[in-house]
Amino acid sequence: MKYTPRDIQRREFEVTFRGLNSNEVHDFLREVASDWEDLLGENQQLRNEVMDLRERIVQYQDQDRIFKETLMQAQKTKEEWMEMAQRESDLIQKEARFQAEELVREAQEHVVKLEIQMRSIKLERVRFLQDLDALAARTKRFLSHEAPEMFPPADVTRQID
Repeated sequence: MKYTPRDIQRREFEVTFRGLNSNEVHDFLREVASDWEDLLGENQQLRNEVMDLRERIVQYQDQDRIFKETLMQAQKTKEEWMEMAQRESDLIQKEARFQAEELVREAQEHVVKLEIQMRSIKLERVRFLQDLDALAARTKRFLSHEAPEMFPPADVTRQID
């Protein structure tokens, strides 16, 4: 590599009449040196990663060879395992269907219970609102009787009087 970040930072330029602004040049050189330093670090990191990846490739090649040998042996017993797996699969499917039916039944029962609770809550709400309305009406009557100056009768009532 031709330049290091330190070389860039220490670089001096000849000052001439009507030359460049030295502060700008130095600021720019600091930025370039910083970027260059980052690139050098990234380059080294990438080199390390390449080395690691090459080592992994060798490991994977060894593993691939082992996997191929294992596959050859596994093919010898494949039919037996397939039959066993099919039997077990059938059994698991039957059990799963049974459990699913049981869960659906329980869920339906739960839905019915929730609907009953919801109806009950709605009825309680209606009763509460009716009681509240009745209380408000009684309170209004009481207040108009006890403090008629604060709660005068409505215009329609005055016309009747």
